[in-house]
Amino acid sequence: MRHRSTPGHRTALALATATTLVVGTAAAAAAAPTAPDAGSTHDADGVNGFRTLGYFPGWGVGDSHDYEVADLVKTGAVADLTHLTYAFGNVTSDLVCDASDDVVPDDGIDPGTPEGDPENDYLRLVGASDAVDGVADTADQPLAGNFNQLRKLKELYPDLQITVSLGGWTWSDNFSEAALTAESRQRLVDSCLDVYLDGDLPVYGAQGGEGVAAGIFDGFDIDWEWPAASGEHASPNPDVDKENFLSLMELFRAELDERSAATGEDYLLTGFAPAGWSPRTNGGWVDPRLAEVVDFLNIQGYDYHGTWVADRTGHQGNLHPYAWPDNPSANWGLAADGLLGAYRAAGYDDDQIVLGLAAYGQGWSGIDDPTPGAAAGAAVGVKNYSELRTLGTEYYDGEAVAAYRYDGDQWWSLDTPRSVAAKADWIAENGYGGAYFWDIAGDYRNELGGTLADTFRAAAPGPLVADGGAAPWYATGVYTTGDVVSHNGTEYSAKWWTRNQEPGTSPHGPWAVVGTHGDHPAAVEECGAAFDAGTAYTSGDVVSKGGVNHTAMWWTRGSVPGAETWNAWDAGTPCA
Repeated sequence: MRHRSTPGHRTALALATATTLVVGTAAAAAAAPTAPDAGSTHDADGVNGFRTLGYFPGWGVGDSHDYEVADLVKTGAVADLTHLTYAFGNVTSDLVCDASDDVVPDDGIDPGTPEGDPENDYLRLVGASDAVDGVADTADQPLAGNFNQLRKLKELYPDLQITVSLGGWTWSDNFSEAALTAESRQRLVDSCLDVYLDGDLPVYGAQGGEGVAAGIFDGFDIDWEWPAASGEHASPNPDVDKENFLSLMELFRAELDERSAATGEDYLLTGFAPAGWSPRTNGGWVDPRLAEVVDFLNIQGYDYHGTWVADRTGHQGNLHPYAWPDNPSANWGLAADGLLGAYRAAGYDDDQIVLGLAAYGQGWSGIDDPTPGAAAGAAVGVKNYSELRTLGTEYYDGEAVAAYRYDGDQWWSLDTPRSVAAKADWIAENGYGGAYFWDIAGDYRNELGGTLADTFRAAAPGPLVADGGAAPWYATGVYTTGDVVSHNGTEYSAKWWTRNQEPGTSPHGPWAVVGTHGDHPAAVEECGAAFDAGTAYTSGDVVSKGGVNHTAMWWTRGSVPGAETWNAWDAGTPCA
């Protein structure tokens, strides 16, 4: 299964020297970044205890995405993210993250032909209209491009953790040789820390130099597709890849921990983990050794079926198994529920398990029957959600928990706000650690990302929140005098009737501090029946959604609990 990249990624990605950043004196003299919602995007426990992550495609400014780092601010997407992962950095043919030692001549002017994408990473001059802070890059600043914009983004949102993803489908070719020996592994890790954490970039004219990209990246996401692989990406060392991959990840962890001890900063190590049984088993992804060293895994939740099967439609990101329409005893064999269960069974903690969602669709044409699994005339390819969100009519497979769109000819499997909300509720109900999007640039004005974060905010707290405290505050809850809630690690008591007034935002508001999380444990309720959008409810009826009970305050049908602040539902407490 492929970590999805657009066709433009395959051809335009010349990306190997990707790096981290600190700005030079020219850029430092620019006006300080400002934004109306600048500041912390979340507390230390993520979004209500969940991780929300987006992969940012470094090449996206030049293809169908047309997406800049500044769009994360303009759309509000950054406020719904705990993590941002920049894709990709290359492991080059020299078996390092950065080949500058081999290619920079004595004059330091022209480092030669890169195997990465320095143009987008740190050379491209970003104009004022595309800049995070509205300040254009200048030709004499040491750091420009996406990296400079990431630096500005981090100044605005210091709680946002930014990592760089190494590899991807196109740039995983050299991983096996780079990980082959203890010496080659050490050389690879040293080079990656030098480029992305120390920020030493190859010099191209005025851009690049020692330390110019320090301080942006908080660690690494390893996207080796796949150790011990056969087929299109066949490994040259399949018999030893698993052990070498695990040793490489252990070395990354050891080096990052050593650096943490010296700097006091925490550094992340994550991985993009496969869906298929063979790559996850033969490659070491379900080995307990890996669970011991990664902070979390971004587990593939898409490309379960795709246009490489040109003659039959199907769900690419189904949560549950489903059957072929002409063979009820068969199904695709891949579904996110069983996949996440396999990683849990392998020894990963719940908070380490993060499910992938697709901000793009897989499409077919010549379709006479909209039923998933119907015969197709031809494969269309892939398109971003932003291009597909209004095509034809949206359909929803409630059994598989998967959305698709059909216009009478074309059939597209994709995630929509409805499927994203349903998957987020399921993640919360089952106690997993969160979700991510490949890739965030395919979204439309944060429709998918906002749905994900808002659904988590309305759900039972995720595994990053400590157990034992008062029930969390919910914007849709109705609270009266004396009700106690927990919010951002502090417990509050209502001074009078209140709804949708966030605790801790005003000393003159309806909430008084009464302790820290854990001082007033809440009783766990039994869950009501699962909410059904087609059912009519009357005052007093209790339903559950996302692991939280909601009580109807008047007759309602179709109004979704937690979705709108002033609807018919009073959010109560988490249930089990």
